[in-house]
Amino acid sequence: FNSPTGVAVSPDGSALLVCGADDSLRQVCVSAPPPPPTFAPIVVPPSTLVADLGKMWGDADLPEGKVTFIVGDDEERYEHVSKCVLCVRSVFFRTMFGIGMKERDAAEITVPKTDLASFTAFIDYLCTDQLDLGEGE
Repeated sequence: FNSPTGVAVSPDGSALLVCGADDSLRQVCVSAPPPPPTFAPIVVPPSTLVADLGKMWGDADLPEGKVTFIVGDDEERYEHVSKCVLCVRSVFFRTMFGIGMKERDAAEITVPKTDLASFTAFIDYLCTDQLDLGEGE
C-alpha cells in the first residue's frame, strides 16, 4: 500500500478497494459485515394469574356470566369465556365490561379485523397464562 492512487469503501464498510501506483488492485477486508437484523424474541412476563384471580373475591364491580366472541370476517365463535376473569386480567376488558357499558350484559361481542387463532391465543393467555402462538409462529 505504498503510495496508493485511489481508495474505495464498500457500502457496508466491511472492505477497502485500493488502487496502487502500478495500477494493481487489492481488496482488503476491514471487518465482517454486520449481521442482518433479526426480530427480538417474544418475552412473556412472569405470571400474575394467581394474584389476579385473587382480586375477584369481593369485588362487586366485576360482571357476572360468560360471553361468546364472534371473531373476524368469517364470524367464527369463541364461546363461554368468563367476563370476570377477563376483567381482572385486562384493563381493556375491565373497561369494556364496566358498569354502564352496553357490553356488560351482552351475551355476544363482535371482534372484527382479526382471525380466530390469534384471538384464541390472546384469550387463552389471559385465562391460563399459557402463550401458544401455534407451530412455527
